[in-house]
Amino acid sequence: MLSRNREGSAMQLEFQCQKCEESFSLDVSDVQSDPILRCPGCGTRAPDEQVEVVVAALEEMFAALAPLRRKFTVSVEVNSEDMPPPYDELPVVVAKAALLDEEDSEDEDEEDEEEEVAELE
Repeated sequence: MLSRNREGSAMQLEFQCQKCEESFSLDVSDVQSDPILRCPGCGTRAPDEQVEVVVAALEEMFAALAPLRRKFTVSVEVNSEDMPPPYDELPVVVAKAALLDEEDSEDEDEEDEEEEVAELE
């Protein structure tokens, strides 16, 4: 999410780590000057190339919105959970977690069946 804090100072990018679920914010200007995205909770880091692409896209968006400022106030909110197709695919980490949950569930089902068979014997 892209937001301006209440004092009206710096625009913030808000993140939530897919691995540890830590929420954190970074100033857009900080990301522009030093394109590193790292979770303060677990240290998970986004690839530099991906962060640089996001920074370039933000700069392009700012340039496109700048002329509108003469006539309109613009507020932008992007939630990665609500992306339109084809950008709405689950992150790989979430997909892997779902697969692991399925595997754990299958393992538990097999254990339950083995216990039932043992009890019958």
